[in-house]
Amino acid sequence: MRTKLFLSLIACTIALATAPTSHSRAQQSTPTPAPLEIRGHYIGEPVKHFFRLDFEARGEMEVCRQNPNRPACGRLLDAIEYGKRADISTTVPANPDNPEGDRETTNFILDGGKLVKISMLANAPPEELKSLGRSTSEKSIPAHDTSGAKWENHLTIWDNPTLYVSLYLDNNPSLQDHRFTLTIEAPTEHTRENPEAAESSKPSSAAAAPPAAPPAAH
Repeated sequence: MRTKLFLSLIACTIALATAPTSHSRAQQSTPTPAPLEIRGHYIGEPVKHFFRLDFEARGEMEVCRQNPNRPACGRLLDAIEYGKRADISTTVPANPDNPEGDRETTNFILDGGKLVKISMLANAPPEELKSLGRSTSEKSIPAHDTSGAKWENHLTIWDNPTLYVSLYLDNNPSLQDHRFTLTIEAPTEHTRENPEAAESSKPSSAAAAPPAAPPAAH
């Protein structure tokens, strides 16, 4: 009887000792989600990596190294060397099959040695947004102009602890360009420009908080 009791105690001790290890291994094996990459770049990308991969941005950097006294160049070089804040724009062919045709612009903001914001116009919601899953919020925004014309703009938000993404469509009939405005940024960058968003930064209230919408046209 004593032998059976002794063996039972040993079995329980082994089970308790191995359970946390198995759980820890399960946690370690969970893959890290890939970052949302748009036009070859992602939020949090190190600045030097950004310039190494982007041919046009690297060309701008080289021009600035030769002309460091230009104000814009001073800011850009400080962002590269000292982690200061700067913005830079690059272009890509609107049609990859026609590299000599129209080009589309992408705007980037660098801060703290990393890429913190990407903004661009898009003919349609990029396929890459599907990796974000279901949006945090979608809303229609009534708008009007002085002549009495009315329409609805549309805003879709994805808000999570590592990324803030907005997709905005301005349906103002007086505009010729009705492309989507896509903005991808670090949460800290979003609250920098929208201080009121800091109140809704907690996970428990983020989904319920109203997103910061672009101003309606008048």
